[in-house]
Amino acid sequence: MKRLYLNLALLLALCALGAAVWLAQEKEIKGPPLTALKQSDVSRIRIQHQGKPELRLEKKAGHWHLTAPVRAPADKFEVNGILALADLEVASRFTSEVNLAELGLAPPEYSVTLNDTRIDLGGTEPIKFRRYFSSGDVLGLIDDPPSAALDEDYSDLIAKNIVPEGAELARIALPGKLSLERDGDGKWIRVDAGDARPEQLAKLAESWRNARAMWNAAETEDNPESDAETVQLTLKSGEAIHLVVHAREPQLILSRPDLKLRYTLSKSLAGELLQLPVEKPDVEEPESAPDAAREAKLPPTTSS
Repeated sequence: MKRLYLNLALLLALCALGAAVWLAQEKEIKGPPLTALKQSDVSRIRIQHQGKPELRLEKKAGHWHLTAPVRAPADKFEVNGILALADLEVASRFTSEVNLAELGLAPPEYSVTLNDTRIDLGGTEPIKFRRYFSSGDVLGLIDDPPSAALDEDYSDLIAKNIVPEGAELARIALPGKLSLERDGDGKWIRVDAGDARPEQLAKLAESWRNARAMWNAAETEDNPESDAETVQLTLKSGEAIHLVVHAREPQLILSRPDLKLRYTLSKSLAGELLQLPVEKPDVEEPESAPDAAREAKLPPTTSS
């Protein structure tokens, strides 16, 4: 019996040793980072596509802003996808001369410049679909970066929230001549002829402050219809945001002509953003059953 236990222990030890050797052989040596930059050190980004307007982003006071071809707050999640290039692992490097044109690098499909470090991106290889790159005197392969943040369409880079983060609304003008603004005490009041409870106005303003698109897209029309419904948001800073209600179904779509941009929001937000909140009517509580039954059993009273 002791011999059996000894043989089992030896077998388990051999299996463990074999697994360790196999894992050691399978483990790949991690490649160097694409650049010497830390993501937190990057404050300027340029994206260049052949024959297309250059995209530029800058970090100011801890927040990213698109500065060209339009000026707008940037979506931090999309920007983080670009910043990931800074320390992306280099999967392999080429030490011999190669034909750059065959790799899609002469000219490159697009280029990304982080601060002053330029990275040219080419085509993809057919095995693991990694992308060819060139940066300085380094040429090799990296995992394919996220395309949505790096394509020529800047709409993905614009922040999805309608009201800029940290900004305060001062006035809201909605379709149907519904207008409200903050008074001297910071409370919302209705400035058109209609009536509304302060709670309704505050909730409407809060809905706009929190409104966020599911996704952005480039505007496809140069001139929105003249009879379209419009929204005018005025910030405390004096900046005005002009929106056109392009559609309410199947999703709420708001166009912003100055940015040539369309925000696509949930259909349910149309009722929260384009009209006063509907107040629930006050319902009187029914008389409790025990009290009603007790009164029904009482004999009628007579006056003496």
